[in-house]
Amino acid sequence: MIFLHDFRDLRGESTETLSHTFNEAFSDYIVPMHLTPSILEQKMKAENLRREWSIGAFHGNDLGAFILHGTDHDTRPTILYNGGTGVTPAYRGQHLIQKMYQQFIPRYKEAGIRKIILEVISSNLPAIKAYTNSGFHKLRMFHCHKGTITVHTTTPGVTIRETDQPEWPVLSTFMDMTPAWSNSVPGIQREYPATATFEAIIDGQVAGFISVHKESRRIRNIAVHPGFRRRGIGSTLLQHVAAALNGPMSIINIDEKNPEISAFLEKAGLQRFLSQYEMAIEI
Repeated sequence: MIFLHDFRDLRGESTETLSHTFNEAFSDYIVPMHLTPSILEQKMKAENLRREWSIGAFHGNDLGAFILHGTDHDTRPTILYNGGTGVTPAYRGQHLIQKMYQQFIPRYKEAGIRKIILEVISSNLPAIKAYTNSGFHKLRMFHCHKGTITVHTTTPGVTIRETDQPEWPVLSTFMDMTPAWSNSVPGIQREYPATATFEAIIDGQVAGFISVHKESRRIRNIAVHPGFRRRGIGSTLLQHVAAALNGPMSIINIDEKNPEISAFLEKAGLQRFLSQYEMAIEI
């Protein structure tokens, strides 16, 4: 076994190298994943993943493990988001996740980082153990849903329109839960125009919205104004995007403390397929 002791950031690595290593590391993952360079670029843009804040474990020029980090601010970040951690099969069993964080957390702290957050599939016990041993603790349990929309709701007086200028300060007040990193308003804004936002209008007022990544048909966020709930607005929004995008849909990271959201999704045809923990370390 070749042991990796060279840890450095990923500023010198091409997207092609990163996507190749990512695919190698996730070749036997719980959920099948394959990223082309263009899909990885899209992910990095949406999650604000930055090479200078990311970590690689190298054998010479061979990238054997990585942690991709996004930042909450472009120039003075205080929070990092782990948007992907992988170890290629040839270099497993070396506790590389702990070693990478052990090397870099003091640097992050010195640079003003105060917290690192991530999501990990609840059945991925080796990863949970590695993060726990690195100092992370569980914050929330998330549920993830996918399937074919089966609702056929028609709510009289509702108009659905796509908007390229959502009033996020207003729409954010419709949300009952704090979104995970990739479903947050900044993430949706970074993904535009790949992610579109549709609003439900009643009597000239915005009654609800849904944001969905068009190509993957992954819903980033859906919420209804508290004053317009129980009137089929959410179902109408789901039905509209399902018809417009024509295919199965998914949504990830619904906080288990909001069971009514999961119940609504399941009733609409989106069944739970896995759960994740949100974990964090304060430094």
